[in-house]
Amino acid sequence: MTGTLGFVIPVYQTDGAYIDECLASVRSQSVACPIVVVDDGSTDAGTLAALKRWAERGVRVIRHPENRGVSAAMNTGIEALETEYVMPVGSDDRILPGLAAEVVRVLDSDPGIGVVSIDLRFFGRLEAVQRLPEVDGVVDLLFGNVIPGASAFRKEDWAALGGFDTDIPFGEDWEFWVRLLAAGRRAAVVHQPLYEYRRHRGQVTARTSPEDRIARDLDVVRRNAGIWGAHVEEIMARYWRVRAERDQHAARLDVLERRFGGLNRLLGRAARMLRRLRPGRRS
Repeated sequence: MTGTLGFVIPVYQTDGAYIDECLASVRSQSVACPIVVVDDGSTDAGTLAALKRWAERGVRVIRHPENRGVSAAMNTGIEALETEYVMPVGSDDRILPGLAAEVVRVLDSDPGIGVVSIDLRFFGRLEAVQRLPEVDGVVDLLFGNVIPGASAFRKEDWAALGGFDTDIPFGEDWEFWVRLLAAGRRAAVVHQPLYEYRRHRGQVTARTSPEDRIARDLDVVRRNAGIWGAHVEEIMARYWRVRAERDQHAARLDVLERRFGGLNRLLGRAARMLRRLRPGRRS
């Protein structure tokens, strides 16, 4: 039996044109997928107009009367879905038509897989493809999040874990993945760039300072100190290995600099001089 996938799209003050692109792409999947849009208290006229248009076209739109945060919006949308699998999609992003079928195939293939992520294609301010790393277990997440928030998972796991933590203002996806993998689920990656992630100046991540990011990450750690504590030996062993590799690399660079640094700089000056003396070169 093939499982079903539903999409939840949290919206808050998103540009109406971005919403149009997002929903058009989600509705263009090669397999039928229910969609729930959760408007988390938007007041922007363009946002509201776009959501009204899509509601008139049959897309289910649920509205929070006030802004409650992305965790609450996702919980509302997931609760409304009646599918085995769910996947959040950013309201300013796009997905390619084959994404849903690939995600369902992976989740159907192994009941031990709890989360499926998809390679990213960045567009907008940055054009690039990101191949996501494989995650072998929860320890791979304890140094930082490497699973995008726009990843698919099982609704039964979401219910068993109590959903996304609504008290976390940032990093709610990372916190959920940590709890999910600590509970014994495994992660998988579809190595096809089927998710298109828009990069633009209005994103929260683009406005977050390094200090704020560290403070928010530490909040996630404090809320799950038992998980970090249970793996402290492996965490420290990895840290010490990385530090030793860094020190060895620095030592090798130091040897190369002492042996060849002067010669490299001399050859560089000679090359620049030859370019200046090249016939026909204008001074």
